Amino acid sequence: MKITVLAVTATYLAIVTGGLFSELRAESSERATLSVLADNLPGASDLAAPATGQTLYVIDAEQQAVVAMDPFDPHKRWTAIASAERKEPDGGPDEAFVAGKNRPTLIAVACIDSSTLVAVCQAGTLLSLQSYRLNPPGVTADLSAPLQSVSLGTADGSAAAVGMAVSHSRNWLVVTGLPAPLAAVIRVPIAGVRMGATTTRNVPALETLRPTAVAVSPFDELVLFATRPKEPSDRTIFVSYYSPLSPQQLLSIDTRLKTIHDAAFCRADGTLWVVAGEPGSKTSPEGLWRLDATIENSRQAIQATCIAKLVAPRSLVCLSERAIIVTHGDARRTIVRVDPSKP
Repeated sequence: MKITVLAVTATYLAIVTGGLFSELRAESSERATLSVLADNLPGASDLAAPATGQTLYVIDAEQQAVVAMDPFDPHKRWTAIASAERKEPDGGPDEAFVAGKNRPTLIAVACIDSSTLVAVCQAGTLLSLQSYRLNPPGVTADLSAPLQSVSLGTADGSAAAVGMAVSHSRNWLVVTGLPAPLAAVIRVPIAGVRMGATTTRNVPALETLRPTAVAVSPFDELVLFATRPKEPSDRTIFVSYYSPLSPQQLLSIDTRLKTIHDAAFCRADGTLWVVAGEPGSKTSPEGLWRLDATIENSRQAIQATCIAKLVAPRSLVCLSERAIIVTHGDARRTIVRVDPSKP
């Protein structure tokens, strides 16, 4: 059973049975077929893809650019958004944002639709959302000339844990993991390709927590991955579902995974995938994990299964039930396509 199938009823199951638990299962990577899409982008980081799954977008952190590629023919590759050039401001907010030392750094990307990409950017202490109209293959957009710029606020801390997800309805997006004092979860309405003002309405208040990953379920529920407050030092990550219309929590289950870097649902079958795990662990290895809903001893539970072992996994997108794209690696990054079906 997929987690999404039980999302609506899980709250009632938890109340009746009095608890939730989960199981880890580390299976052999031989269960999946891996195809290398790129091993010559050492700065590869965050991934994004439109609902069509026809194009893959990846941040090249070294070049500060967004690279596009055909996920099934990686030889078809081009620069979708180029690094901003240093220039002097002439009075406009966008010019000031990209000038001198305030040139933006790409942090995270997501697709509003097949022709519009939105990026979280950081320039000094300023964090912002920048949207871009994507050009045809081979034509590069300018990072310094966004379609729209929306300020997220200012903060001095690290933005390494920032994540972003767009609702399936394309009516809103969320940004999570922003450094304090910014809110842990910020929601932004979308009308067509235009973003509205940021808000913390209808999003959960997470106190001092910062989600490590975020996704949107096929039912447009906000899905957050975070530890719980006042847990032991060896605390694990909980996956929590929230109503798309309010901050009401519908479900919260312990994944028993101590580290989750990114998450994505498969549009075709609702499967929830995460990149997670601990370096060198035999019971919780680094790699691509599938989270399945199950009932054990009359209790709602998660069965977490490692499908492919990958060193230092960082980001993923799910194009189909047989094509999950993952960025992994330490000093040198690799992008792979994983087919999780049995050989």
